[in-house]
Amino acid sequence: MVDSFGRIHDVADGGYRAQAVLDARALESIRETNVGFLALVAERHAARPGSGVFGLTGAAAGGVAALDAAGRRAAASCPYTLFNLRFEDTAFWAGVAREGRLAGSASLANEATFARTAVFLAWHLAQASELTARVVLGMTPTVHQAWRRLPLSAIDRAATVSLPHLAARWGDHPLFWPKLVESPAAAPRARGASVRLLGLQLLAADGIRADGAWDDARPDN
Repeated sequence: MVDSFGRIHDVADGGYRAQAVLDARALESIRETNVGFLALVAERHAARPGSGVFGLTGAAAGGVAALDAAGRRAAASCPYTLFNLRFEDTAFWAGVAREGRLAGSASLANEATFARTAVFLAWHLAQASELTARVVLGMTPTVHQAWRRLPLSAIDRAATVSLPHLAARWGDHPLFWPKLVESPAAAPRARGASVRLLGLQLLAADGIRADGAWDDARPDN
């Protein structure tokens, strides 16, 4: 089990042992990238007030836009990314890793810059370990294998190709984003821990579904 501070717990000698999955530098990199994503949400909301953005409802996007700088950093302080770039899609990322050249679409400068930052973070986390990539990014094992084959020189291409698929993680969940944008309010420590744990529970559920799909697709089944 992974807790809200990015530690994994397993049973040892009748008790629990905590091991750090993410060090302080990795957690700070994740937070800064999450801050960048929240800034993009606020920017798109300002351009189209009331409209849904990146898979979020208009209300959730408005909640993000209403956060001040301190509130945005507090909301971003999760041991996982608040965005998704199809990290669960094996066919998509296997294609990116396999193809030498893939056409991308034009994009706004801020969004293109963020996509490169996000892909660069994902590349480093994928090189670290499968567990790290799974906990932080929601990568399935087969997607992680594709990322391990992705050379550093392909970062710009991967960012361009994946940018049109940028979305809020769990953007359609009825509780996660409302709780997230409220987390810097009253009792921030308790509320922040609550929403981080909810995210980890959702990651675990995503992993169970992905494992079930993998088992169903195995040739011996």
